[in-house]
Amino acid sequence: MDGRLLETSIFRSNPDYQLVLVDRLSEQERRQLQEADCSEDLYGALVPQGGSAQGWRAVSCETALLFVALVEAGPLPRYVLRRLGHDLESTIKRLLLDGVLQILLNDDFISGPQVAGLSGSLPGWSSRGCNFDLSVSALRYGQELNCLPETELAHRLYSYGRKPVSPKLQRRLTGPAAVARFLGIAEDGILVRSLHRHWTHVPVSQGAREFWWQWLSTSEPPRGTAQRASFKLYLSPVVNDMPEALETLIGALAHAHGVTGFKVGVGLWGISRPDKTLVYFTHLDDLYQFADLLRTRLAGCAPHGVPFSAAASENGLLSWGADPPRGAVKGERTTSWRMWVTWRLAEYLVSARTAALNTMEPWQYALERLSLAEIDTDTWIPSDGMWPAALERA
Repeated sequence: MDGRLLETSIFRSNPDYQLVLVDRLSEQERRQLQEADCSEDLYGALVPQGGSAQGWRAVSCETALLFVALVEAGPLPRYVLRRLGHDLESTIKRLLLDGVLQILLNDDFISGPQVAGLSGSLPGWSSRGCNFDLSVSALRYGQELNCLPETELAHRLYSYGRKPVSPKLQRRLTGPAAVARFLGIAEDGILVRSLHRHWTHVPVSQGAREFWWQWLSTSEPPRGTAQRASFKLYLSPVVNDMPEALETLIGALAHAHGVTGFKVGVGLWGISRPDKTLVYFTHLDDLYQFADLLRTRLAGCAPHGVPFSAAASENGLLSWGADPPRGAVKGERTTSWRMWVTWRLAEYLVSARTAALNTMEPWQYALERLSLAEIDTDTWIPSDGMWPAALERA
């Protein structure tokens, strides 16, 4: 969808939506809307009409102005062409894919996933590295789960790649305590003793289920402040190589800078997941330096691999992501890089289910739509300043 097509095409606001000012919503509706979008630029909501399958959508003042301007079909207003500049194509395409606007093609107004192929550039299936291949495999798997609701589909995408443990190891590791001994991080383990000086173990709250064994640095500030994102390094070896990998990791921590904490999945459930070990940083440069240090020391470990993460090694053993600043994602109780990504991808896969897609498969549409949120889906590397743009454009 090039600039010439945008300048010469006819658009209209989606008649299935009614634009409602936030002041005219009920108190409960305003609260729900502001939990989803807490920006100062919030105008109100697009409310579906007449049994439409569209969902409520928070809109900014700029989007509301454009929606009103195109209630009567016509070309894009000149002020839009001037104001958006280089962002024109991505912004209008996002509004079309989300069903806010419609475009006239072949005497019919269309929007949603049907518009995705207009750009002429589709995500391919050719390999671009093991992390891309893992992520596409997860999406193709999710595409086949066409009976699952969005929430369950997001969970399946997030959990994709979990590998079963051999019966022999399962008989040996009968509970979390046995797994801790296997990893060398039991209370009397040699690895734990080496951590006491600079790391504090975080006990689980009384009565709560323990999902992670966690340690925080005694010298670095806590991760995930309201002002900045938290960067995480995934260490993902196969289960049998976990003891060696963890010993190497803990030994390397003595030479690391900027590590605020790390955690290991609890029990067999925890060490069979792809993202089984995570190390947290405040600065990305520190993460890269630590990954370089680990890469040479872990040469003998076989990789498991984490979908929807950016490569820090060629074989998938090391990768990374960027969690949002604390409190940045309203309406979601807690979130992380991969959790946020898989929620969005599940939403886009579900949107593609009901559309008659002739130019691409649903998994391709999901990647196409996510790329409009400033995420490079070829490499899964977040762009600089990604979170403000991603939260606005997702």
